[in-house]
Amino acid sequence: MKSLLQALGRSPRLSEGAPVDAREVDALIVQGNTREDQGDYANALEIYQRAVTLSPDSARAHLNLGNAHSKLGQRSRAIACYRQAAVLNPSWLPPHLNLGSIFLRTSDAAAAEKSYRDAIRLAPESAEAWIGLGCALDDRSVDAEGAFRAALKFAPGHPGATSRLAQWLLKKGRAREARHELEAALADNSDDVLLLRTLGEVLAAVGDPDMAFMTYRKALQADPQDFGIWDNLLWTLNFMPDADANRIVEEHRRFGAAMTQALGTDISAPPRRERQRLKIGYVSADFRGHPVSCFIESLLRHHERDRFEVHCFYSFPGRDAVTERLSGLAEHWHDIAGMSDAEVVRRICDNGIDILVDLGGHTLHNRLGVFARKPAPLQITWLGYLCTTGLAAINFRLCDAYTDPPGLAQAWQVETPIRLPNSQWCYLPQVELPPPSPLPRLSNGHWTFGSFNQGSKLNEPVLRAWAKALLAIPGSRVRMVGVTCDLLEEMILRVFTGYGLDASRIDIVGRLPIEEYLSAYRDVDIALDTFPYNGATTTCDALLMGVPVATVAGDRSIARGGVSLMTTMGLQDWIAATPDALPELLSAQLSDVQRMAALRASLPQRMRASPLMDGPAFAKDVEAAFELAWRERQRGVD
Repeated sequence: MKSLLQALGRSPRLSEGAPVDAREVDALIVQGNTREDQGDYANALEIYQRAVTLSPDSARAHLNLGNAHSKLGQRSRAIACYRQAAVLNPSWLPPHLNLGSIFLRTSDAAAAEKSYRDAIRLAPESAEAWIGLGCALDDRSVDAEGAFRAALKFAPGHPGATSRLAQWLLKKGRAREARHELEAALADNSDDVLLLRTLGEVLAAVGDPDMAFMTYRKALQADPQDFGIWDNLLWTLNFMPDADANRIVEEHRRFGAAMTQALGTDISAPPRRERQRLKIGYVSADFRGHPVSCFIESLLRHHERDRFEVHCFYSFPGRDAVTERLSGLAEHWHDIAGMSDAEVVRRICDNGIDILVDLGGHTLHNRLGVFARKPAPLQITWLGYLCTTGLAAINFRLCDAYTDPPGLAQAWQVETPIRLPNSQWCYLPQVELPPPSPLPRLSNGHWTFGSFNQGSKLNEPVLRAWAKALLAIPGSRVRMVGVTCDLLEEMILRVFTGYGLDASRIDIVGRLPIEEYLSAYRDVDIALDTFPYNGATTTCDALLMGVPVATVAGDRSIARGGVSLMTTMGLQDWIAATPDALPELLSAQLSDVQRMAALRASLPQRMRASPLMDGPAFAKDVEAAFELAWRERQRGVD
């Protein structure tokens, strides 16, 4: 989503109450505004500093100086400037709004709340102040809904307020209300990009990727160079059951062409200096409590430091315990969340990175705009997005022969695939797992299936295949964990009961804390993998808990993650060739209860002894792939 400042519109920078030398100060502010509009924040800051020096009592000059500091990621200096502006002009609203926004970006909800309440005291009918207060309260209080509705009372149809309210409602499981609010606002403002983008997010969350895609497409027609919308559109495309590999790669190529055109002149990496070690830079927003961290930690731990110098470029604005742990595993850690693409490019070039690795693809807080500028001689994408990025500036895509079969997969992507000898994943749980349980079927007398993937991976073809499986296994039940909204729950029940299945056989559970989520595996006999977007973390968790996973082999990388994981485990007999083959596969597997009990008992140790958890071997495989790619690059240069 856009930042709060973007959603609210540009921060005001001029006000009444001119100080001494007002004309000269105003002229400097106009010059600074022009530089800021051009993205030249460093020179804008210098100009605003001159304005402050000329007129130290000018609240306007301090505010604009704070804006420039904020753009440059100098948040403490920005806060000081905004506070000084508020002292110099106590009745002026903008300093409080900007303080609230910067506190939101630094995850200081209490300070943000105070700033917005100060703003409301000054301007009780300010929609922007009420929106900010709602964002500060968010999940901490039901008062957030009241704040967003107050904003709409004072500014009916306000896109920012409507969008924030809809997002809040969706978090609370009230997807129907969220959709209604957005569609009502769009009735009067049908081309508003923010409203369309948020509606797309709601539709994707409730298992309607086709309508979400169409909504994002309409938003892009209004703003073809909004690359955040491009990210959402391409991400959603991966969830669409009927989107084939050719369509997917062509849509990604369109993105790549649009971004390249928007950039104009590329920025090339400086010549590489001769040195013993290759400098590797990993770029990710997910060095935190996120599934990607489960798969990157082993590599960071086991990199051979005599041959590789490891840099991590972290693009998420907040830190947690996982961030602290991972930051200790890199020789060099760079927080880049508040930096522009041009600034990150300069940081990468200044550090002489040889191989830059994208771990996000088109996921949230990605920095593909950095990769498009080619700051490193060799660029690779891997892990967080099992699909092409669409960027010709990225040379290779790290994968394996199961997700990307030789002879087929090159047509699925812009990058050249480099295949690891085993699976492209190496898993390290971020928490201690509970002990596995005996096969539940032995004590309760019926088979229990489990679904643990995020709700947006569910769709009608998946649910129909699972309903047929339940029909083929008399007395079987399904537990669906992670269903968080009303419309998705209604779709699940509609599809299952449409096949004549009684609702009592379907147990729908919301999002669980990590400990309860892992314990939920103790109550199921078999996990069901979603398609076309397969699970990865959930599959690894299931196997460690002794639960085999039934998956369907798809026709693109993201639909073959289950093939990779199950083949690496030697469990190819749990891979169905098509959705229609799933009931027969399950019937055969469940025909022998004792064999299933023995499999459950053996799986945790098999998983821990497999390549999926062999960190040192995995690091060697990845390093060999990097060196191969580097040699290929050198041959190309020569």
